[in-house]
Amino acid sequence: MKFIPLLIGLVVLNSLTNSPVTWAQDKTPNLASFSVEKPLSGIKILLNAGHGGKELGAVGATGLLAKDLNLQVTKLLRDELARRGAIVVMTREDDRDLSLVERQKIIEQESPAIALTFHYRSLPDDGDAENTRGISTYWYHPQAHSLAVLLHNRLVNDLGRPSYGLYWQNLALTRPHTAPSVLLELGFMSNPDDFEEATNPQEQKKLVKTLAEGITEWLRSVKP
Repeated sequence: MKFIPLLIGLVVLNSLTNSPVTWAQDKTPNLASFSVEKPLSGIKILLNAGHGGKELGAVGATGLLAKDLNLQVTKLLRDELARRGAIVVMTREDDRDLSLVERQKIIEQESPAIALTFHYRSLPDDGDAENTRGISTYWYHPQAHSLAVLLHNRLVNDLGRPSYGLYWQNLALTRPHTAPSVLLELGFMSNPDDFEEATNPQEQKKLVKTLAEGITEWLRSVKP
């Protein structure tokens, strides 16, 4: 299996604390009770669909808005995680304005096992849309690093998606420290191949299944 190397940010790991194992012991007491049918039973997972309301995000070739695609895919993942027994919290379940600060507060208040944010992106009109595609993943705190790496590599290797990079970055929705927080850009709506995959129902099912399997694998790996 080919793993995608971390591009930047390794130098900060020694300067921050709160390891995944310590965090798991504090935040996820149910990790010891994995079951085959409900491997995520009782574990709270927060999902954040990017944009919403007046924040439209990128626009696809058909006029589809990123805010709507973000929500569509996030709802599919919610359902998949719920089937595995997870308690899923959504920052939004409809089209509404929700500031970054409000999203951060929801993460802090809910204190989930993990918090994932989903986006689709686009290039400006003068960008090379035909040749620019792929998944990029962002993390900030050390407790989220291994989760970001695992999910990124799962999507790239299991689905055969191009990688646009794995980055340490101080973003509003990678900054929350009450839970490992990862932001995933699932593709470029400006790229024909990415957009076709993003809007194909069968590909969407594969995507959310791969994400759910990656989440389950990571939670198993950090259980006390």
